[in-house]
Amino acid sequence: MSTEQRVLDVVLSFAEDDTLPDLLRHVVESACDLTESPYGALAVINGHKELTEFTATTSGQVQITAGDPRSIDSADFLGAQIKVHDETFGNLFLTGKPQFTAQDRDILNALATAAGSAVGHLDRYERTRKREAWLRAAASVTTDLLTGTNGRDALYLVARTARTTANADFAAVVLPDHNGDLVIEVTDGGSYDAEGMRVPEEGSISYRVYTSGQGETYDEGSLDAVPGACAVVPLTVGERTIGVLIVSRPRGEPSFDDPDLLEAYAAQAALVLEFTRARGDTERLAVLEDRDRIARDLHDLVIQRLFGLGLGLQGVTGMSDRPQVVERITGFVEEVDHTIREIRRTIFSLQEPPSGGTSLRGQLLGAVHESARLLGFEPDVSLEGPLDTVVPDQVRPDLLATLREALANVVRHARARHVAVTVSVDRTVTSLELMVKDDGRGLPLADDSGGVPHHAGGLANMAARARRHHGDCAVDSIPGAGVSVTWFVPLVLQEARWR
Repeated sequence: MSTEQRVLDVVLSFAEDDTLPDLLRHVVESACDLTESPYGALAVINGHKELTEFTATTSGQVQITAGDPRSIDSADFLGAQIKVHDETFGNLFLTGKPQFTAQDRDILNALATAAGSAVGHLDRYERTRKREAWLRAAASVTTDLLTGTNGRDALYLVARTARTTANADFAAVVLPDHNGDLVIEVTDGGSYDAEGMRVPEEGSISYRVYTSGQGETYDEGSLDAVPGACAVVPLTVGERTIGVLIVSRPRGEPSFDDPDLLEAYAAQAALVLEFTRARGDTERLAVLEDRDRIARDLHDLVIQRLFGLGLGLQGVTGMSDRPQVVERITGFVEEVDHTIREIRRTIFSLQEPPSGGTSLRGQLLGAVHESARLLGFEPDVSLEGPLDTVVPDQVRPDLLATLREALANVVRHARARHVAVTVSVDRTVTSLELMVKDDGRGLPLADDSGGVPHHAGGLANMAARARRHHGDCAVDSIPGAGVSVTWFVPLVLQEARWR
């Protein structure tokens, strides 16, 4: 086979290499084989003309300068430049042969030209493969987010998909909090837990990317405490930046050479995140509107009808002279009143914000609901007066603590079948009263001969909390007939004290 045919076969075989290291080694081995040179090397250089990759056919050590190979051509040393898209990619060297011929030079130049073309095709192929991978990643995230993944799970999905697609070791989603400060919301991978950390504004790359909307990449050790290569891209929706996506690789791994693909993925993910957030807000608004409508209907229709029914039943009692009938009708009236109280409690619950907010009514209802799981039944609750507006903030913790303590005592000691909780502000808005009444065993007496109930532990704490606000706590107990705890605080003194 002629030399020309062998060169042509070698040039065509370059297209069969799928990775850059395989292609470079193939080029060096082919050059040595075609020129019968015992030693060959290929130096890949970056934009600063520094040696970044070295491929040789032997393990010998040879000093090679990554410059123009024509300046170091000699009888026993031959070099040729490899160019990709008119830019120098590297230098191909041969040495160890006593005398290189003109034909050797032509072969080396032909192989260098063919290698540059093959590297260009391989680069385009690799970029196309990466683009397809990022497109698949964006499509997968979009599908998952639109079919139910939301909240923090959605953020974890965005970070995890970015990390795996970028062959990274660590990924994080950074979002602004309610004050506008950037916080590392979620992380995926890595050996350090940074979730919840606040990003300092001064000198922070994340802040710079967040405010500028322009992604940045950094080589090893360039980004704050991240030891390896790192890419920081904005999460943008139109002209607005809603956060930052960070991916990094361990020390010694290659830098990110495709930030535009990561930015495209981040933009798609941000758009879907914003859409799911808006959809969630719409759903929550619909729920709130529905709850408000139900609360209005209960108040305007159901309660009014029950109230009218109760009045009607009370009127019937005067029409009968049979005590048994009057007693039964009175019992029905009490049941109607009980039902009205339960409906009012339900209305209060429906009007509570989803987050629980700072509503005192919501906190009181929550404390009662917690005790129901231990009691085995739901206590009756009556909340009267403008509790949310007139009870001072400094009184609320002691009021809630007293309520929980009283209910806990019922759970531990009373063996009650019924508990009634009343929290009220009187009509003159001068006092706050909490009453917890049960039908249990009652308190043990102070001694065997009888006397006042024994106040200990939680009951003493309740009294101390009341006295802290110039109030008092009274405990009435009948053995075998239950306990009534009345906790009283004057609101006028509270206003004067904290003015």
